[in-house]
Amino acid sequence: MSTNIYRIVHRENLNLILGDKKIFAPNYGKSSKYIPIGEMELIKERANLQILIEPGGTIKDYVAFYFGVRSPMLYCIKNGFDVTRKPQNEIIYLISSMEKLIELKMKFVFTDGHAFAAFTMFFNNAKDLNQIDWNAVNLVRWNNTETDPDRKRRKQAECFVYKDIPLKAISEIVVYNQECFDYISQVLKKHKTKLPIRIEPAWYY
Repeated sequence: MSTNIYRIVHRENLNLILGDKKIFAPNYGKSSKYIPIGEMELIKERANLQILIEPGGTIKDYVAFYFGVRSPMLYCIKNGFDVTRKPQNEIIYLISSMEKLIELKMKFVFTDGHAFAAFTMFFNNAKDLNQIDWNAVNLVRWNNTETDPDRKRRKQAECFVYKDIPLKAISEIVVYNQECFDYISQVLKKHKTKLPIRIEPAWYY
């Protein structure tokens, strides 16, 4: 069984990704036409977050993925909390896996929680994947509680791929509804690219 990783992007960005045949980290060639969906202040702060293990650099030298679906960030995007509100049918999942990263000899780091939390740990060896709280990662309801005031942080464990990730590392695209499925099908057809597409409304809010 593979350890999947999930990147959420605005569907309009798929044209750029297919044209480049890879996803670039922010510091490595991202187009000015790229539509950001994250919290802008957080995106700016990421430029200054140093990675203290190999291969080093800052978070903006990496392509970010989550280890689970229904991230708190997607909830914010759906509701317009601290970010520009976007309809969920405009947000798509690009899926890869840790096994694929290793097969392609890609450099990566990953965390046991939200990268900006003071006590989040960083790792660069897949043998440490057991440090992730997989129960928290897979929660549908992830809000902090009195008995577990840290589970929102653990839900947001991330994988960061150094510099870029090639299109061949993406195994599948998941979308919210049939309208988005049809849209993405046309984009793939235009770029003469074959990738499986699946509708999974349960991965959304």
